Amino acid sequence: MNQKERSEILIIDKEDSSVELLESILISEYDIIRSSSGTEGIQKAIDEEPDLILLDNMIADIAAHEICRTLKNNEKTKLIPIVIITTPDEKDQKIKSLEEGADDFVNKPVSYLETSTRVKALLKIKHLQDKVVEERNQACQYLDVIGSIIIILDKEASIAFANKKACNVLGWEKEDLIEKNLTDFFPEDTKEIQKKELFQILEGKRELPQFHELPLLTRNSDGTTEKRLILWHDVVLKDEDGKIIGIIRSGEDNTVRTNMEEELTKANEKLLLSHKMKDEFLANINHELRTPLISIKGFSELIYNERLGELNEHQKKTMKKVVHNSERLRHLIESLFYVSDMQNETIKYTFSLMDLKEIVESITSDMLSKIEHKGIEFEKEIADTLPIVKGNRKYIESVLMHLLDNAIKFTPPGGKVSISASEGNRFVHIIVRDAGPGIPNDILSQFCTNIPEDASESDICCTNRDYGLIICKKIINAHKGDIDIDSGNGNGTEVHVQLPVFETGKTIRE
Repeated sequence: MNQKERSEILIIDKEDSSVELLESILISEYDIIRSSSGTEGIQKAIDEEPDLILLDNMIADIAAHEICRTLKNNEKTKLIPIVIITTPDEKDQKIKSLEEGADDFVNKPVSYLETSTRVKALLKIKHLQDKVVEERNQACQYLDVIGSIIIILDKEASIAFANKKACNVLGWEKEDLIEKNLTDFFPEDTKEIQKKELFQILEGKRELPQFHELPLLTRNSDGTTEKRLILWHDVVLKDEDGKIIGIIRSGEDNTVRTNMEEELTKANEKLLLSHKMKDEFLANINHELRTPLISIKGFSELIYNERLGELNEHQKKTMKKVVHNSERLRHLIESLFYVSDMQNETIKYTFSLMDLKEIVESITSDMLSKIEHKGIEFEKEIADTLPIVKGNRKYIESVLMHLLDNAIKFTPPGGKVSISASEGNRFVHIIVRDAGPGIPNDILSQFCTNIPEDASESDICCTNRDYGLIICKKIINAHKGDIDIDSGNGNGTEVHVQLPVFETGKTIRE
């Protein structure tokens, strides 16, 4: 309602003299609206929404009490004070008007003091009512824009207030929702227990849970119902004597989240099953690959070593390649299952004392045929004596073979590959150099970033070559060593591997 500078008073009276008398009393302080009939008066009250109505008890066309009933039942006019202008002998009509909602009366002939006093008192009450209504409406607007569901229940669990969010979730218009009982929205399968718990709270027999998730039946636009999960937080309302008079319930619709959690749980179960099938497949293929490879490698070495007969020069070179490639294939298979074990966190290192000089010599010897075949220069610089280190020989061999194999693979014919091994600062330092194109900076930065122990293949975005380097890094880190790469586009690559020297007096496990 717009704020008015002066209060407006509607006078409904057919007698001009009476209207003029009332107007003379009130005109100095109030704006006057005139109406000479009950029908017209009702319409003006609805259209103008005056602050007070003075109604002649003997208006001709409609009985005064019927006018009172009509105005008090209208949402726009129900709070407007109505003062009946009556005579002492009109007692029955006056009582009917008061029963139908009239707020006060003054007797004819009207006096200045009585009329102005009654009008001022009622207008004061009316203005207070308007302020309360305005504040209530403002509070309702605040509650409507809140993203949470807000419902106020009375002592009988009937809905006394529901904000816009509650209406939208429940699928009802606000005017239809008010005075419905909340228990009407409980699903049949949980209705009794929800109803019991709700009334225990209203009767003060149950402590309020901080939060509780309860299902409600909501209405869709097509008239069908749907069960939704609401996470409620309750606040008990009490009167001045501390008696419970209702509950404020604020809630969040958790249906989507709950459905997503269920879908994620199902997806996770499928993923676990998929992982289990993959592990079983890898375990089976591990056996299936190793068995024939052992035979291939064994018979190839027998033929190459001329245990089954002499070979000519061409046959000898060919069998050397077969032996070399079977060994390379073995390392590739080992890398495959290392990745699987790494993802499943089932890698087990068996440490022993190792002679790195012997390991490096053995690996470079195995690679010589490949180096010669590609036509590249090879340089080896290994210290006469290297200290003992502790580690898993199989994995260390795999790392060094991979690094040397990479260096040969990416070095063009006529280029140079070298390997060196020396001691310094209680570490054995091995360097593998090549004359290849180098590793791009964006890929190299991924390798240089610290990799979590539980990182999986999907966490690392790189090429096959670089993923092999990632495996190497993980193996060396597991040996309490370090691996670093110095590379640039077109300038070749240097891979530095450092492994701690085994200290005398410590056990292998230490």
